[in-house]
Amino acid sequence: MPTRQGRATAFAELKNDDFKGEGSTPEKAEIYYELRNGLLQVAYPTFVDGTKINPNGYAKQVDRRKELAKLITKSEYFGKAIVNRMWGHFLGYGFTKPLDDIGPHNAPSHPELLERLGKAFAENDHDLRRLIRWCTLNEAYSLSSRFGSGPKGAGIKNDKDDPSLGEKPMFSHFYVRQMQAEELYMSLVTATEAEQIKENYAEQEKIKAQWLQQFTLAFRTDEGDEATTFNGTIPQALMMMNGALVKEATSDQQGSFLYKIATGAMSEAKMIDFLYQAALARKPTGTELEGANKLLQGRSGNLAAALQDVWWALLNSNEFILNH
Repeated sequence: MPTRQGRATAFAELKNDDFKGEGSTPEKAEIYYELRNGLLQVAYPTFVDGTKINPNGYAKQVDRRKELAKLITKSEYFGKAIVNRMWGHFLGYGFTKPLDDIGPHNAPSHPELLERLGKAFAENDHDLRRLIRWCTLNEAYSLSSRFGSGPKGAGIKNDKDDPSLGEKPMFSHFYVRQMQAEELYMSLVTATEAEQIKENYAEQEKIKAQWLQQFTLAFRTDEGDEATTFNGTIPQALMMMNGALVKEATSDQQGSFLYKIATGAMSEAKMIDFLYQAALARKPTGTELEGANKLLQGRSGNLAAALQDVWWALLNSNEFILNH
């Protein structure tokens, strides 16, 4: 049962209803279909593997959704399918390509690992939190995103591991990828402390939904499916450069993130360092620090304006927008 706010669906709630079927006996809840010769046949609930369930249409007596869940969780592919999807979410690529195509016809890149994780996931009551820990605490997830080849005996040599070319992933490094729209939004409001400006949670969610709407793609399907994506198109790049959220994030008005830094007790070098740590989780290089100092000089001592320039450049950098 969907609950709507205007044209948008705020949330949906699953609710069991009795199904009386097409006959006069809800205990059987039969459905009829017509053969080519015009004769009517009766059909009772039967799953794709031939499993039959009690046809009773009273939800309190037979919960068909639970019966379906039992069938799905018993499948040898269920655990591996969830593992494959979760691994792909965190590491950029799953063990199979396409991600949802699992079976003997499509060999995974690391069959032993997928099999082991799938079994462990099933044996631990399909605990998603535990699976997330396994995905994020393994060695592959902790690797650097450095990619290329170096001289013998030195540097990195993983230039052949490039799944974007269609090869199976070897997970020899972390695969750089574009942030999703919601990830980008949350990164912006967290780095700039913008979420502290609106104390009301409902107001925060409303602003977030409005911002994400810019990236919503509608698919022409019977279900009216939608997807939210940020793929770096020119309009999206311009929105990041000049949009209301970035303008608010780079504001030097009283109470803003930059205002607190500019009026604080830190030295100018410490301020630049703080901005780099907030946006990129690292200190600026010597070249970057030199460039920031030139901005300070070019602004003729206007510290707030110089910090705005640096902060705007950091928020629009590839390093901020990409998950690396």
